[in-house]
Amino acid sequence: MLRLSTPDYRTINQTRSYNANYGGGEANVAVSLAHFGHNTYFMSKLPPNQLGDGAIKHLKGHGVNTDYVVRGSTTLGIYFVETGFGGRPSKVLYNRKHSAITRITIEEFDFDEIFKGATWFHLSGITLALGHRVRTVALKACEYAKKYGVKVSFDFNYRATLWDVEEAIPEYKKIMPYVDVVFASFYDANTILGIPLDENLKDESMPVRRENVFAKMIDKYNLSYVFGTDRVVYSATENSLAGYYYAKGYKGKTDPIRFNILDRIGGGDAFASGVIHGLLKDYNNPDYAVNFGVNTSVLKHTILGDACVLSVEDIESFMDHIGGAEVKR
Repeated sequence: MLRLSTPDYRTINQTRSYNANYGGGEANVAVSLAHFGHNTYFMSKLPPNQLGDGAIKHLKGHGVNTDYVVRGSTTLGIYFVETGFGGRPSKVLYNRKHSAITRITIEEFDFDEIFKGATWFHLSGITLALGHRVRTVALKACEYAKKYGVKVSFDFNYRATLWDVEEAIPEYKKIMPYVDVVFASFYDANTILGIPLDENLKDESMPVRRENVFAKMIDKYNLSYVFGTDRVVYSATENSLAGYYYAKGYKGKTDPIRFNILDRIGGGDAFASGVIHGLLKDYNNPDYAVNFGVNTSVLKHTILGDACVLSVEDIESFMDHIGGAEVKR
């Protein structure tokens, strides 16, 4: 997508010129993982014009392979960001209803070629919100990922500004049987997937309720891990973040890290990329993965643009500097 951001913390209705850059959920994860030293490929559809060329140049410039990006249609998805300050939160407005990706078809991809040598496939709920054609391709990609033994991660990333929850529920449920690692909240599990909370726990704390629902979700879908973050908002420019994970029979959570914000957009994608990197390094070490993920997300908040463009050494140096946001089981 093309991102247009208001300068100098202006509101959208004050703004006559915008700062432009490229971004988007899965693209941000691919960019970040490329900077961590992984061979990443982006699968999508972009228009055959200067906007599409600019998006390709952005991806290639960060080391992401674009061989599986097809070209067609005329429009690139756009979103507007109103950057918050103090007590005024940031806002996001989407304009992507007729973008090129909504014209995507299964016939445009050789799924055997794409997945036969892959190790990981990442998908987000924002992509599922873009229409029937996109969902059909996403589901087919997940089927081929499983055919070739590729790990699948899915970030719920539900956006009420793109579709209503009633429309989203059946589409999320179609994807879940193919997923190994989920990035999710209590709301995602309880409301979107309909995983019930035990009646006697309704007045308990969020960690207690989350553990109860996530345990059932892990069993139902045979998941390896559920990851997520707890954010405390002190102001639009100062937050704290802690990472958590749940697996079958055990869990972990990092200490919170308090930090100042230059650009919040992409913080969740940075967390996902950090976790994926950690699991690619050692799939059986979620403590390192969640720690690396939350530190990656914190540092992304200090970088303009959608994606974290730091190296593994940068993240681990920061982890050492602040004590690593110790994981507690």
